[in-house]
Amino acid sequence: MNFFNDFDKEINLVLDDVYSFLGGLDKPISDLGISFLDKFKVSLKGFNTFLLFPYWLAEGFDVENKDEVSRNLSNLDVYGIIHLRIIDDILDNPEKINRNLLLISNLCEFKMYEIGFKLVGKNDYFLKDLEDTLTQFSNAVLFEKQYYQYKGILTKEMKNYNYELMAKKAFHLRIPILSYLCLESSDEEKTKDFFSMLDNWATSMQLFNDVLGCKDDFDSGQLTYPLVKAIQYLEDNNLVDKGKADYMDIAAAFIETDIMEKTLETSLEYQKKAINSIEKYNLHYLNDFFEDSYFKISSSVEKFKNKRETILKDTIN
Repeated sequence: MNFFNDFDKEINLVLDDVYSFLGGLDKPISDLGISFLDKFKVSLKGFNTFLLFPYWLAEGFDVENKDEVSRNLSNLDVYGIIHLRIIDDILDNPEKINRNLLLISNLCEFKMYEIGFKLVGKNDYFLKDLEDTLTQFSNAVLFEKQYYQYKGILTKEMKNYNYELMAKKAFHLRIPILSYLCLESSDEEKTKDFFSMLDNWATSMQLFNDVLGCKDDFDSGQLTYPLVKAIQYLEDNNLVDKGKADYMDIAAAFIETDIMEKTLETSLEYQKKAINSIEKYNLHYLNDFFEDSYFKISSSVEKFKNKRETILKDTIN
């Protein structure tokens, strides 16, 4: 998206802040932290989206020292995604993870809260919502670890896959919204609209990423919504023995069914809800991003559909 170019200065300032913090830690933790961030910001699609999210939000709020507030909240978001990514990596591949990264994760989590409290101060609403947000995040992580690790059996919880709960792992994105709402003393309607936007956007991203990362998720034994649907289709139709599906079987299920398209169409529905939630607030950059994301997801639906139909025609012929 070309409007990232409007924020080159802001991106560099925030990255300088984060690199300065990580580089100031004791060795070898500092080296590990910087190495992780180097790889992370290149490999994670949308890294700048998370970094700039507070800047895009700022258009919709009337707060003092907006540039400084946005920069601090962008720092908070970067620390949040580092924390979340390390937690995810440990859950997905515990035997391959340098355990010192857990210390970095904890330090980044601390920095998040430190920034939030310095900005907002003692605010009962902020504290209560933050407590609830952390509880939802912990519940999502624990539920994923306990119920969505595939060991050859599709459980009741897997068959009733809760992608809205999994979207709660994007908790770090709620804190900038919460901070702006508190600093502005926003009314109840605006609070509801912005949190609705986040819940819908996070769910849309969750489903879209589940489609993009199917093979890696299956290889790590981490079940996602489309994987559950594919395995269920194979087993219900006696196309594989229970617990014996490999990824070639999964790929075949995606070709023979419209699971991928349906998952992306659901992602589109949530993306549209996110757009509608904030359409009256004139958030130029965030709206542009949502519209661009909607187009990309919609294009992916057509690509999957056309590719699947082509493969089926070739197979039949």
